[in-house]
Amino acid sequence: MFKNKSLRLLGIGLAIVLILYFLGKYNPISMEFLINQHGYIQDYILSYPSLSVVICILIIAVMISLMGPITPVCILAGFYFGLYVGLLIAIIGEITGAVIVFLYGRYLFKAYILKQFGERFKKFKDGFNRNSISYLLFIRVIGGVPFGIQNLLPAVLDMKFRDYFIATIFGVIPWAYILVSIGNGIQNIMETQNFSSSDILKIEYLLPVLLISIIVIVPVIYKFIKKRFLV
Repeated sequence: MFKNKSLRLLGIGLAIVLILYFLGKYNPISMEFLINQHGYIQDYILSYPSLSVVICILIIAVMISLMGPITPVCILAGFYFGLYVGLLIAIIGEITGAVIVFLYGRYLFKAYILKQFGERFKKFKDGFNRNSISYLLFIRVIGGVPFGIQNLLPAVLDMKFRDYFIATIFGVIPWAYILVSIGNGIQNIMETQNFSSSDILKIEYLLPVLLISIIVIVPVIYKFIKKRFLV
């Protein structure tokens, strides 16, 4: 039984690796492709707005499910759909992909991962489960941990799905907003005929930079306070 399960897991793993390989080798979402197809993409979105939104959500969800990078797609969502629709697309796509990874992590790979790394997870698991929502929120907002790992760890560590879902909803918003804002800002700059350097000081351009700065500074402040006052 264990042998059959191992073979099944191996087959799934190989399939994922092959898909990722071909996505990387023949990735249509490249800069050259976008430049050449920019007009066509815009026309398609104007002709089929609802379908285009669904397609973009699915692309983000699939990329996350396959542990692929979603930063370019989120930026493109802001570029083609604007801030508000693009943000909604990014959030729904990220949540959907995160849920898929959580489910297959728990029901397909949990036993294997615990068998291989069980001892390493024991101490970490107790600390994580004491305040799992806050812990996952911190990891999602501050970053530094690959998004795929952020989705797999809670599944392996027996985090409740409800808590995982809540932490994911609030955790993906800051970075989704930052990336979509960047894409929206690029589109606004391209559409502005008399763009000047003073326009960069507008709130829609400064806010993503401010959020990134806060995200970078918070861990430093936390480490300083912990070292100075909590130890």
